[in-house]
Amino acid sequence: MVRDGLRRIIESEPGMCVSGQSMDGNTTLDRLCDTPCDILLLDLNMPAPNGPDLIRQVREFRPDLPILVLTMHNQPAVARAALKAGASGFVAKDNDPEVLLHALRQVAAGERYIEPRLAGAFDGPAPSSTLPTLSPREVEVLQRLAAGETNGQIAIELGLSEKTVSTHKTNVMAKLKLQSLADLVRFADQLKKTGGWFGIDS
Repeated sequence: MVRDGLRRIIESEPGMCVSGQSMDGNTTLDRLCDTPCDILLLDLNMPAPNGPDLIRQVREFRPDLPILVLTMHNQPAVARAALKAGASGFVAKDNDPEVLLHALRQVAAGERYIEPRLAGAFDGPAPSSTLPTLSPREVEVLQRLAAGETNGQIAIELGLSEKTVSTHKTNVMAKLKLQSLADLVRFADQLKKTGGWFGIDS
């Protein structure tokens, strides 16, 4: 009944449709392999695997798929754990349907969403408003570049070609509007010091 209710809410919005549903974490992973979709709306409390573990498994083979977490828990610690695992947004079930639809639109557009009542619990830059969203792979490349690794070293460690690493680097710098590697290193260092959006503690 809950899934049917969510489907009705989502499909009442122009331009949105539900391409698949699942009852547990394993089914979610299976269906993501052969079900095209632009965003995953994920309940943290479904049967295992669930929570941050499921988010990390989704990220392993769908690294660029936006994930919006929907949960009965509205504690900052739960939101932090979900975001650290790779979620793109976090919204509690006790919100009005309009909040869920707004969150879906924002996450689908490549931004992050943290509902306002939780946003103040996060130190450092606000992920949903002041910083662009990087894919998990872009975050990995950014972190390694900030640690002083070369494109060649990163390529070996992540199992990528140097050309792919270079492309990720270019995309990161474009998204963050940075002009040089030195700017990128300073930016990453500042985020780590302030608890930025790729360094959120669980």
